[in-house]
Amino acid sequence: MNKNQWEGIASKTKKLQSLRNETINKKLISVIKKYQPKGKNAFDYGCGWGEFANILVEKGFDVLAFDDSDSMVINAKEKFKKPNFLTKKEFYKKLPNLKNKFDLVVSNLVLCILNQADQKILIDNINKLLKPDGVVVISFCHPADYITESVLSRRIRPYEHNPKYDKEFKYRKIIHENRIKFDDYHRPLEYYTNFFVDNGWEILDIAESDVLKTEFYPDFIIFVLKRN
Repeated sequence: MNKNQWEGIASKTKKLQSLRNETINKKLISVIKKYQPKGKNAFDYGCGWGEFANILVEKGFDVLAFDDSDSMVINAKEKFKKPNFLTKKEFYKKLPNLKNKFDLVVSNLVLCILNQADQKILIDNINKLLKPDGVVVISFCHPADYITESVLSRRIRPYEHNPKYDKEFKYRKIIHENRIKFDDYHRPLEYYTNFFVDNGWEILDIAESDVLKTEFYPDFIIFVLKRN
């Protein structure tokens, strides 16, 4: 992940988040409710500005949250009092004492901005955090991101490399609301299903984000997982 791009984007909170949250947050809550964890300890891995962590608190969860961008964590701490937010340094210091503590781990729109090495770190950390009978809910950019336009953004592919759907490539995403630009990775759906299974998880369900009464493909896809 290009961490610097998120440090720079951190100040754009409201404009960047509003429409994105509208497309996905209700779906995330619906799948969490459907696969209700046994307990109420939740961890938000890659919490960004903290909006979804706050929603989990409102739904009755005791929430701990972390983001790799310290700027976003500082913003979240200023905005919300109840969820406990951790910087990167704080998270890794506490991680040994957080093993198998959480009934629910959520990672919202993180996988598609990570390179493969960082994806493996994310999965390994979630496995450490999760209780043996816990539930994981992970959302990421829909493989239909191969399509040029969506509800939220325009995607600029590296045409000179003739990218194919079944291959990994990086592309530039431009948010319609505010023209903010950042990079994402395209990977086919098969990549993610294999990735989860190979790391010891069973796929319980798959859902898609809302298209808000448009004709676009969904921007995001949601996987519900548990230990195999």
